[in-house]
Amino acid sequence: MPNRPATPPLIATLRAEHVHLARISTLMTEQLDAIDRGAAVDSHILYEIMSYMVDWADRYHHPREDLIYGRAAELDAQLADDVDSLQRQHDAMASNALALQKLIGRWRAGKAADEDVVRAGRDYVANSDRHMQSEEQLVFPRIEAVLGPADWQELELDDRLQAARDPVFGPRIDREFRNLARKLRRSARRTIERGVMAEWAGLESALESLEILGNANRMALETTGDTLRCALQESLQIVRDTPLTAAPRCAMNNARLSGRWLGALATIAGDTVDDLARIRREMRRQLDTLDTV
Repeated sequence: MPNRPATPPLIATLRAEHVHLARISTLMTEQLDAIDRGAAVDSHILYEIMSYMVDWADRYHHPREDLIYGRAAELDAQLADDVDSLQRQHDAMASNALALQKLIGRWRAGKAADEDVVRAGRDYVANSDRHMQSEEQLVFPRIEAVLGPADWQELELDDRLQAARDPVFGPRIDREFRNLARKLRRSARRTIERGVMAEWAGLESALESLEILGNANRMALETTGDTLRCALQESLQIVRDTPLTAAPRCAMNNARLSGRWLGALATIAGDTVDDLARIRREMRRQLDTLDTV
């Protein structure tokens, strides 16, 4: 089986930076969700997030992508329209990031409403996520197919494409982003804890649900057996006591017992549904507890 060609270092770097940007987007969404539900938040976190996007993503990450895209478009005319669209998206994202940063600044000063920040923040995150998905799924593979080893070697010599030190995810965190870095670490830890909790809670809920269903099945079988035995015994007694009218009397008695049996089964089913719903609510509460920490 032929070996797949190694990912060019520049593309690998861009993908790694996308992972970091996705973490930023996740944290921003968490903060927006907290504002939306009226929870207390550290307003400076949102400002740091947008400062990072303005000072690093729009100054270093996106311009390096534009240079690589431009080189690929020179070699493949079919990429030209897509590259032009992506570069215009980068310009729009930079403009929107500055506007959102200013809005958050006004919000922190009490001059903008929560709902305005939440709405603008959600739009920014959604557009950023769609943009990165388009690059990852459509553009990067085409660029890797167009550019050869010689092209990548030439690009790597371009000073403008040298990796810029990341002030949040790099080996040294800039002072103005230390609060953001701590929040990201806590968010990552909470995500791991939530995954573990979800796994254990799901397993515990599944086992308890199986126990409840097993008990319901046993009770239904016992109720059915008791009803059949009672019907047989009472029918025999009716035949012995009144043989001439036994048939209609047995039919009426069996109808009475059937009604009682159906009522018992309905009670068992209702209790089972309530117990299963309780288990789901308890698991939901356990997971929500982590989200509020």
